[in-house]
Amino acid sequence: MGTCGNVDLFLVRHGITDWNRDKRYLGHTDRGVLIHELFRLYALRKELMNHSFDYVYTSDLMRCQETVSYLGYGAMACTDRRLRELNFGEWEGKTYEELKDNDHYRKWLADWENESPPNGESGRGFTARLDDFIHERFLHITEKPSARILLVTHGGVIRFLLARFKATDTFWEGAIQHGQGVRISLTREEGEWTCNSLSEVLLPEKGI
Repeated sequence: MGTCGNVDLFLVRHGITDWNRDKRYLGHTDRGVLIHELFRLYALRKELMNHSFDYVYTSDLMRCQETVSYLGYGAMACTDRRLRELNFGEWEGKTYEELKDNDHYRKWLADWENESPPNGESGRGFTARLDDFIHERFLHITEKPSARILLVTHGGVIRFLLARFKATDTFWEGAIQHGQGVRISLTREEGEWTCNSLSEVLLPEKGI
């Protein structure tokens, strides 16, 4: 085990894309952010610049890459495909209205961890790869007695991490809007990371 016992973890959801705007399922499909909407992240960028980060990690998908660059941390970001959103398979680009009468879709909504979208990813596969990321990146931090980490990633990933570290009671409680972020402070006790405080959401710049 490493010696690090405290981590401040900043979780930021990427800026909005056209599919997000249209409420289409967007997982592994590589859509860029709406560039004209990035100004909404200006206040978040200013807030993050008040902190120094020991590590910056980001999903390899374009919408996260563009967001981390806008926030000013593109040069130091380590790209990790394990931070991708769930793969929605054949439901990528579809809306709830288009899928709501599909029996398979209704079963998936009722049990997303065990069911999978057609040619997509199961919830168990999704959580397993994120646990693998945590094990590799968090459990062996040895350089300092504490660390500050920025993750630029996706909504589902943030929901999972908040529940995984017990900052929320369930996966569905950790809703973060596009271009928003949340800070959680983690302490490791007996080899397990748990949240001891959850900050206010860092709000993006409000606009018309």
